Amino acid sequence: MKDQKKIRKNKKDFLWGVTQVGQQVEGNCTTNNWDTWARRSLVPRCDLANDYWNRFKEDHDLLEELGVRAYRLSIDWGRVEIKEDEYDADVIAHYREILLDVKKRDIKVILGLWHYTFPSYIEQKYKLQSKIVREKFKNFVKIIRDELGDLVDMVIVLNEPMVFVGTSFLLAQRPPFRKNPLIALGVINNLIAFHKDAYKLWKQKYPKTKISSAHLWNDLGSKNNNFLENVAVKISKIFRVSYFLWRLNSTSDFIGLNYYTSDKLEFCGFRKKEGGILGFRSTANWPDPEVWRDFPPGLYRVLVQVKKYKKPIYILENGKPTDLGKKDIARIEFLRKSVFFMKKAMSEGVDVRGYFHYALADAFEWTSGYDFRFGLVEINRKNLKRTKRDSFFVYKDIIRGDE
Repeated sequence: MKDQKKIRKNKKDFLWGVTQVGQQVEGNCTTNNWDTWARRSLVPRCDLANDYWNRFKEDHDLLEELGVRAYRLSIDWGRVEIKEDEYDADVIAHYREILLDVKKRDIKVILGLWHYTFPSYIEQKYKLQSKIVREKFKNFVKIIRDELGDLVDMVIVLNEPMVFVGTSFLLAQRPPFRKNPLIALGVINNLIAFHKDAYKLWKQKYPKTKISSAHLWNDLGSKNNNFLENVAVKISKIFRVSYFLWRLNSTSDFIGLNYYTSDKLEFCGFRKKEGGILGFRSTANWPDPEVWRDFPPGLYRVLVQVKKYKKPIYILENGKPTDLGKKDIARIEFLRKSVFFMKKAMSEGVDVRGYFHYALADAFEWTSGYDFRFGLVEINRKNLKRTKRDSFFVYKDIIRGDE
C-alpha cells in the first residue's frame, strides 16, 4: 500500500514511541499538590505507583525490546521544587540519570515540563492565575533547561491545558476543586504564558530543540445534528483546542495531539438535571470503562482537521484500557486500526511525524486511581512485576514494519 511505503521510506524520521508520566509512574512524591489533596482523601493516593523512580532501568529495557525510537516522559515540578525556591539537587541529578539511561539506548527523549501537578506551596500560598506563579514556572524551566537540556530532543511544555482548566475550574472534579469561570480565564492566560515563556527560554540556549504542547483533541459531533448542537460543537472545539492553538501558534514548532475517543453533544434543555453546561451534555459516560471502546476512525477525522494548521503533527498519546491479563485482544484490534487510520490520513497529505502509544505500562490514572489499565505492560499491584501483554509484541511488529 502507498501509505505503508511512505512510512517505511521515512522510517528513520518517523518517531514510534510510548508515553509515561512522572506523577503517574514514579511513586512516593510527597511535595506536590496532588499528594496534599490525597492526604485529605479528596483524590486517590498515588503511593508507590510503578516505582519507576527506582526501577526505571527495568522499564527502559522494555523500551529497548519494544524498539521505540522515542520516549515521552515528564519532570514533576513538585518533586524538583520541594519548597518555595528550594530545588532538590539530588532529584535533578536522578532525573539526569534517568535521561542518560534513555539516551544510551539510542532513544530520543521527549520531555514534558508540566502535567497537571504543582509544588504543594503554590496552591497553599498563591493563586494559580497570579503573575508570581508564572515567575515560579519560569525559574523551574530555567533550572531544568540548564541541568538537563543537553539530553532533551523535544520539549512538551504543557499537557492538555484545557482539560486541566475544565476539570479543575469549571467542573470542579479535580484539584483545586474551584468552579469559577473568571478564575478559569485567568488560569488559561497563565498557562499560555507558561508555554510562551518556556519556549523563549529554551530556545535561547537550545535553538534547534523542537518545542510545543500536547492538546486533547477527541472526535466531537452532535447527537441529533440540529442547529443548537452543531453550534455548541463548534464553540466547544474552539474552547477545548482551537483557542490555545491560535494563541500558541507562533511558539509551537509542531502540533502535539492526544486522541482517545469520540463523543457527541446533546441538547437536553435548561431545566433538566442532566443538562450539563448550558443545557448541553456529553453522551459519553466517562467513569464507565466502555467509554474507551473502539474509536480509531475518529483519529482520522481529527488528523484531517488538524491539517489546516500547516505544522508537523505528533500523536503524543493514543490508547485504550484493558482488563487484567496478558491477552488483550481488544487492545490489539484498537492498535492496528488506529495505525491504519493514521496512515490513511498521511496518505492524504496530513504531515504526521510520530505516534506515541499510551502507555508503556499500567499507571496511576488521576481521579480513577488504578482502575483503568492502559499499559502494553501489565503491572501487578502487589509486587510491581512487569508482564508484557500480547499488544506489546503487536506494537513491536508495527514498529519494525512487519504489520
